[in-house]
Amino acid sequence: MLSITALGLTDCNSGKNETVNASDSTSADSVNSTIISTVPTDSAHFTFTMVLDSVYQHSPKHVFKALMDGHRRFLKDSSFVYSSDKMVPDSLARIRPVLVVTDIDLNQSVEKIFDLRRSMFVELSSPACLIDPKQIAVMEYAVKYSGTKVILILSSSNSRIIGAAVDNVQTPNFGSIVNELSLATKSAPEFADRSSANKDFINNIAQSQSRLTLEKIVQYSPEIKMLADSGRIVLKSAFYDTGKKSVTVLDRQAPVNPSVKK
Repeated sequence: MLSITALGLTDCNSGKNETVNASDSTSADSVNSTIISTVPTDSAHFTFTMVLDSVYQHSPKHVFKALMDGHRRFLKDSSFVYSSDKMVPDSLARIRPVLVVTDIDLNQSVEKIFDLRRSMFVELSSPACLIDPKQIAVMEYAVKYSGTKVILILSSSNSRIIGAAVDNVQTPNFGSIVNELSLATKSAPEFADRSSANKDFINNIAQSQSRLTLEKIVQYSPEIKMLADSGRIVLKSAFYDTGKKSVTVLDRQAPVNPSVKK
């Protein structure tokens, strides 16, 4: 169930829904959202060295801002970091400022979505962003020994694994995934069509599970909760719309969606 990409874990030492999209306008398809207030940056005014300076810094809030700035470059077709031939200095090789939990059905790479180099982050990929104690242990290790400042739970639209769960796919062990998704499924509004054919229903579950995963992290890891509460790391859940190519940072407290029937 656990896939760890670009891990490199070697020894070194709640807000409103926020959407970033191509026109910097508000996206309201499936969540209430507001724009992240950062200055738009693109490759014409942002150098590789400037990106390194913004990503590899001590302030978790600034690292998170750098992550969102990279996403804006992706949306504006001005990405340049992930494809650059410039080298990350050896002095930074052991540091992973960002850890991202993704759905195995995410159809775009994390380095492209946020215009990062593979060596800049840890990716934990799992069905529907479900996590277990091993992944939480990796997070604790990352924040303590790999310089991780931001943990982002990134669910995505049109998740096939969620679709299979709501359609009650039968395999010898698939029931475990269905059971783990049951709370997110039950919390969805009263959609008339509660099958994989209803993409709004599937996306609603994905967003809800992203929030539930965040809550599980703070429940099972007092250390991560303490670091997040004290501002020493940023812990966020988010949703990637594959059609719009936009990332929405989810409000931790608000309901996923108003009750609707479709």
